[in-house]
Amino acid sequence: MEWKFSLGQRIRTGVALLVVFLLVLATNMMDSNHFRIVQSNLTTIYEDRLLAKDYLYKISRQIQVKRELIQRSDIEQWSDLNTALNDSIQTLNDRFASTQLTENEALVFESLKRNIRSLREYELKLQRNDPLNTELTTSGSERYFTAVYDDLDALFKIQLEESDKVISNANRAIDTSNLISRIEIGVLIAIGLLIQLLVFMRPLK
Repeated sequence: MEWKFSLGQRIRTGVALLVVFLLVLATNMMDSNHFRIVQSNLTTIYEDRLLAKDYLYKISRQIQVKRELIQRSDIEQWSDLNTALNDSIQTLNDRFASTQLTENEALVFESLKRNIRSLREYELKLQRNDPLNTELTTSGSERYFTAVYDDLDALFKIQLEESDKVISNANRAIDTSNLISRIEIGVLIAIGLLIQLLVFMRPLK
């Protein structure tokens, strides 16, 4: 059986197919954009939050070693290890600085670096005392360690808050993409029915 379409039917069919094509193209572009958002957020969580948190944890462990050695007044072991500890902390600071920092995070990080420098200056004073003065090391150094730990705690808190924000953004992008996909299916079904009507509808005389 040969199907014969009038000129009007052909035009309506072409317009309907063009609408379908543009709809699919538009939704595909939106889906691609949402995919990029999710991909970017996943990268941010790993590189700027998980790795950053690992750097902060390692810095806190190095600071704790310093604190324990000073509290034990073990001048010989402390002097031997302190240079290596300082180098390790500096490397970790540089790695943390290479991550994407928020404005508040950058301010707290600058405070952390200042307090670490103050701690090192205090340590240089301790190195000139042999043997270490117990009262000087246990009470005098404590305020430097407290300041460093306060900054580290603040940075840890920022990591959690920013991770929650990034995950929320990714979830919103996924939810939006799912919603658009459902709407797209509904619209395509409606357009398919409309095409049937347009193509096979007899023109009014």
